[in-house]
Amino acid sequence: MLTGLFFTGTVSDSEWSQSIGNGFKNGVSYVTGDGHPGGQFGGGGIIYVSSNSSNTSIGHGTTKYWKSKPFKRPGYELPLADGMPLRIMALGASTTRGDSPEKGIDNNGFRRPLREKLVKIGNPVNFVGSQRLGNMTDNDIEAYPGVPTHRIHAHAKEAVPSRKPNLFLLNAGSNDCFQHIDIDNFYKRYDALVQYCLSASPRSTIIMSTILPTWDKRFNGREEVWKVNPQIRRLAKIYQEEGKPVVLAELQGPDGIQDGNIAADGMHPGTAGYEMMATKMFEAIVEADARGFLQAPEPVMGILDDGDEERKDDTYFAHLEQKQAMDNATMLAEQAEMDRMKAELAAMHVQETEKQKEDKKQSKHIRRNREHRFPQLQVV
Repeated sequence: MLTGLFFTGTVSDSEWSQSIGNGFKNGVSYVTGDGHPGGQFGGGGIIYVSSNSSNTSIGHGTTKYWKSKPFKRPGYELPLADGMPLRIMALGASTTRGDSPEKGIDNNGFRRPLREKLVKIGNPVNFVGSQRLGNMTDNDIEAYPGVPTHRIHAHAKEAVPSRKPNLFLLNAGSNDCFQHIDIDNFYKRYDALVQYCLSASPRSTIIMSTILPTWDKRFNGREEVWKVNPQIRRLAKIYQEEGKPVVLAELQGPDGIQDGNIAADGMHPGTAGYEMMATKMFEAIVEADARGFLQAPEPVMGILDDGDEERKDDTYFAHLEQKQAMDNATMLAEQAEMDRMKAELAAMHVQETEKQKEDKKQSKHIRRNREHRFPQLQVV
């Protein structure tokens, strides 16, 4: 008979290998330290296998010790997949490139904010591709302006085999819409690209994203977008049913990118829109980890776990030193401003205290004068 014995309190690692002695009764339910009720494996704790159902003490049977650990959802404060290196290929066209008519655009697009999110939680990141674009250090990419899905597929065939990413960020289909390329059969071209990526890099996971809305009047692709996105969503459901390591990043919807987030050309987002894309892709990567899709990248000669490490030279260190100096100056200025505010607040509090004392003193003085002048008003 299995009898679940659970208890409260903290037990050291060494104590788990020792008998906890008598005094715990069969049939009595206790609660583990993580607050969850017990079952055989329900809340952690200790499982006691009794050799005799009449036994009333743990000292008369066989004990099995099992250490309880609370579960934490990975992704926002913990590294994904125990800190697995992410070799990422951003695969697509101009939106993947971070193109935009917005003033001051840096062509880092969604890559920089996404990289910062992933590195912050503890995952080494290396973007890979045959192109380099943007002022970020790890700026490799596989994206070309104006290319429809079948040409993205052709570029992937050239770039994927030598780089073996374990994570694809795929955004394809906008140029199919602008060029009005056989929209009803778009899903077939998209599926061919997905299947190729999974076969050419077998340890990979694909984050496939819906394409952005458009209000551009030159190419009139808006209606085509409304036909293509449902095909992308249906493909994602099909891949999920088939158990393929593919996750959808939904870029539209109530909390996605709206017409107002598109820049003046009616096609590309600005900096804020690319930040939104990064958030959506990060959430999709977290989902991929929760589903157990992420696998370590295949070793490839010359490709490091950390893309910044590949680019560290004198220019990099000079930039790093300059950035550190600016950060230090900002921190000192912020601390000085906080100190000024604290000093002013402290002085204000002293003034308020002194004023309260003076008001109290004046009130007492007025009351005494009144009592002296009008003794008949005194209350006995």
